[in-house]
Amino acid sequence: MGIAMCWFRKDLRLTNNPAWANACDEGHVLPVFVIEPSMVNAASLRKRELFYSHLLALQEQIAALGGNLVIVDGPAQKTLPKLVREYGVDSLHFNDDSSPISRVRDEQTISLAGIRAVRYWGNLVHAPGSILTNSGSVHKVFTPFYKKWAAQEIPSYSEPEKIVFADVDAHLNATFDINLSSAITPGSLGASQRLNRFLQKAADYKVHRDFPAVDATSHLSSDLHFGTISPRTIIEFLDYSSESGEAFIRQLAWRDWYAHLLFASPEIVDSPANPIYKAIAWRDDNDDYAAWKEGQTGYPIVDAGMRELHETGFMHNRVRMITGSFLVKHLLIDWRLGERHFRQLLLDGDLSQNVGNWQWVAGTGFDAAPYFRIFNPIRQSMKFDKDGEYIREWVPELSGLGNKEIHAPWTVDKISLGKGGVYLGENYPFPLVDHVIARERCLATYKAARDMAC
Repeated sequence: MGIAMCWFRKDLRLTNNPAWANACDEGHVLPVFVIEPSMVNAASLRKRELFYSHLLALQEQIAALGGNLVIVDGPAQKTLPKLVREYGVDSLHFNDDSSPISRVRDEQTISLAGIRAVRYWGNLVHAPGSILTNSGSVHKVFTPFYKKWAAQEIPSYSEPEKIVFADVDAHLNATFDINLSSAITPGSLGASQRLNRFLQKAADYKVHRDFPAVDATSHLSSDLHFGTISPRTIIEFLDYSSESGEAFIRQLAWRDWYAHLLFASPEIVDSPANPIYKAIAWRDDNDDYAAWKEGQTGYPIVDAGMRELHETGFMHNRVRMITGSFLVKHLLIDWRLGERHFRQLLLDGDLSQNVGNWQWVAGTGFDAAPYFRIFNPIRQSMKFDKDGEYIREWVPELSGLGNKEIHAPWTVDKISLGKGGVYLGENYPFPLVDHVIARERCLATYKAARDMAC
C-alpha cells in the first residue's frame, strides 16, 4: 500500500469527511494540518484559541486510533511538498475551499508537491457547479437556487473501511500556547453536544430565531466554520416537512449559495457584486467607525450587538443585520470595513458567508436587500427585543430604564433618565446620527452612485 496524505483544513472531524475516508481507504494514511501564519494572525485571540482547541481535539481523536496528526507551521506551499518527499507520499486528499487566497495556495501546493491530488467538497451540502441555471451559471437570486438545491439528492459519504497509519516522527509537531479555559467544548464531541441541545428546541426555531434574548439558535455556526461537524450530518437530524426544520435547512442552503457565488466570482471579496454601486461615496469617518466597533453609537440595540461581539465572538443573526445596516446605511461607512472587523472577531467568521451577508445588508450583493431598505434600529429593537432584555444584558448602564424608554433614551425626559441612572453624554452617548437625516443622506448617496453608473 502507498501513502495517502489527508490534509486537514476547515474540516476538523473524522466522520462524514470524504477526504479522510478516501485517504484511509487508499493506503497508509498520513494526517497533516498546516498552520498558516497569515490566517491565524488575522483572527482574534479568542478565535485562535478556539481553533487550537478544535485542532488538539482532532489530534486526540487520531491518537486514540493509534495514529498521529502531524501539525506543522506553514505556509503549505513550502511545508507539504517537503513532507511529501520525506515520506514518499503518493496522493494528497483534501476538502476544497471557495476562498480565493486558499485556491491560489492550493494550486501552488499541488504543483510543487508533484503528486496526484484528489479534492472534495465535504464542508458543503452540494459542491459549487452542481446547482446551476439553465445557462450554466450560478443563480444570482437565492429562491430559484434553493428550489434546485432542495430537490437535488444529497451525496452520501462512506466511512473508512480500515485505518492504517503511516509511520511518522511525532517530534515534527509544531508547538503553540493555548488557553483552554473556554466554555465551548471543542472538537466533534462538542459539536455533537451542541447539535443535540439544538434538536431539543428545534421545533420552535422558526418562531423564536429572530429574538436575541431567546436562546433559540443552534450555536453550530462556528462548528460549521471550523468543520467540527458536517452540514450533511445536521440535515440528517432535521425534518424537512416541519416549518422549523425547513427554515433551518434553508439557512444551510444560504451557506452553500454564498460559497458557490464566491467560487464563481472571487472578486466579490473586495468589490460590489452589483457594479452599479462601485461609485458610492463612503464617508469612512474614523471616529464614527471607532464608536460603532466599541458599542458607543447611542443606539442601544446596535451597541448591545457590538459589545456582545467584542466580549464573546458571537452576535445574534438579527442583530448582525441591524448593526451592519447601521454602519453602512446610517454612518455611510464602507461595508468592507465592517466585513473585515466581523470576520476577525466572529468565531464563525467565514469569508464567503461574511462577504455575502455584508453585501446583502449593504444592498450591493446578489439578491441583496434593496438599497432603499434601511433598518430603523428603534423599530427593530422594539420588535425583536420588546422588553429590552438583550439590551440590559449588554448595555447595563441603561438597565434602569423602562421597557419602552430603553430603545431610544435620547427621547426620554431628563427626570426619567435620572431616575434610571442614565446621563446622556456622560455614562451613555447621545446618538451619532438622527435616523431620519441619516436615511435621507443614504438614499441620496446611493442614488448618486446609481446615476453615475447609468
